[in-house]
Order: sequence, then structure tokens, then C-alpha cells
Amino acid sequence: MSEWFEMLAESRNRLGISQADLAARSHVSLPSVKSYELGKRHPSRPYLVAILDVLKLDRSERNRILTAAGYATDGMAFRPNNPDLVFTAEETVVEIERYRWPAFVVDEMMGIVAANEAAQRLWGVDLGREFMDPVERNLLSVASAPRFVARCANIAEALRVIVSVWKGHHRGAEQLENPSPMFGAILARFLEGDPKVVAQFLDAWQTVPPRTPKLRWDYPIVWKDPRAGMMRFHAFASAASEPDGLSFNDWIPVGSESWAALERLLASPTSN
Repeated sequence: MSEWFEMLAESRNRLGISQADLAARSHVSLPSVKSYELGKRHPSRPYLVAILDVLKLDRSERNRILTAAGYATDGMAFRPNNPDLVFTAEETVVEIERYRWPAFVVDEMMGIVAANEAAQRLWGVDLGREFMDPVERNLLSVASAPRFVARCANIAEALRVIVSVWKGHHRGAEQLENPSPMFGAILARFLEGDPKVVAQFLDAWQTVPPRTPKLRWDYPIVWKDPRAGMMRFHAFASAASEPDGLSFNDWIPVGSESWAALERLLASPTSN
């Protein structure tokens, strides 16, 4: 692995900026910049950050240099200085209503924070008057409910995705034998549901490896509406707000037949 000063010099040279120009822009003396790049002197973190701010390297390269120099990365400090980078809970509601496809927002425990009209029509629910309790509104809690089991045609596959998330949760891997209070409450609600689905979940827990937490990931959904027909979705989950632990879930219809079925559903008087 290269030394931090070698990476710094290489980055500057790649960008075609002279040492003198870098010194002037960063308000760090030219002798200091030269000494840093030769590894003769070690900059304080503020001076190194000032230089990196001028170079405007991508976050990963910037953090590699900071780490190699013995300093903490600045990903967490970056967010408070740029509040517009993340969505507030209220902004996510507005955002997902823009989409034609089913979209919803979950918290870091997979609780549904908001769902757009398309998602609620697809699920056959009205979140304005039902599923008001946070535990009841959790994706795992409802996974064994008969009304959803009847419509999710790939429930076993969906359960494997849910299991992988809980087993590799970034707040700490969950265990069936000793669950956290929140997971225990969610699990208790789930276990009250369809026995066949509960059995599939318990089997998956024994075989499915934990998922490595990522800011973006995907999963498949096959949905059978009693009137609109079968729909296949390629679902994507991506961060909405890291500080608040919110994520977008977008269920994008796969193919013209799924899009047509979704349009029929949304045009119908009711989804029930």
C-alpha cells in the first residue's frame, strides 16, 4: 500500500495542479506542501483536509489518504455541513408520490415509514387508518399475514431476503434465541401468522447467510393481484437518510405485462 504522501502527490499530479497553485488555494505554505509530498513532514488534520478540499477527490480516495495519514475519515462530518444531501422523513413522503411504481420508505428496523398510493393499492391497505402500530407496520410482522401471503407469489424467496437482513443487521446481528426487544416484538407478531410461512422462515434462518449491509441492494418480488393479475418487480433499496436510518424501496415492474397489470390495478376503483 502506498504511503499517504505518495497518494497525495499522485492525486495532485493526476489533476494537473502545481504545488504552488495547491499551496495558494489551500492557504498552506509552499514549503509545507513540498515537505508533505516528500514525506518529510506530517500535516495536522486541518492542513491535510484543507489540501484535500482543494483537490476535491472522491470520498473514497479522500478517505484512503486520511486513513493512511492516521486520521479518521470525514464521512460523518460531511453530512451536517451538507443537510440537503439527505431526505427528511417529510421529504420522503413527497418524493415517493412522484413515482408511478410502488415505492415506500422504511426505517433501519424495516418498519414502514411511508408508502405511496401505488404501493398501498398493490398491497390492498390504507396506512392512514390501519397498521398504525410500529411493530404491526414492520415488513416482517406482516410477512405471515394471510392477506399478504395470498398475494406474494414468491414468499419463500422474500423471507430469505428478510432473514439475511436481520442476521447481518448493521445495528447488530439478531438471534432467534436471544432477540433484541424490538426484534422480539416483531418476531412475536410474525409467529402469530400463517404456520406454513412461519415454518419457511425458521428453515431459512438455519440456512441463509447474513447480508453484508450496503447502501443499495435489490431483491425480487412476484405479486398476484386477484383482479389485475401477476406482476413481477425488481425491487431496489437505497439510502434516503443515513443519519435517520431511512431507506427508499422502489418496486420497478419487470416487462410490459407487469406494467400493464399495474396500470389496471391503479385504474380500478379499489384494490381489495
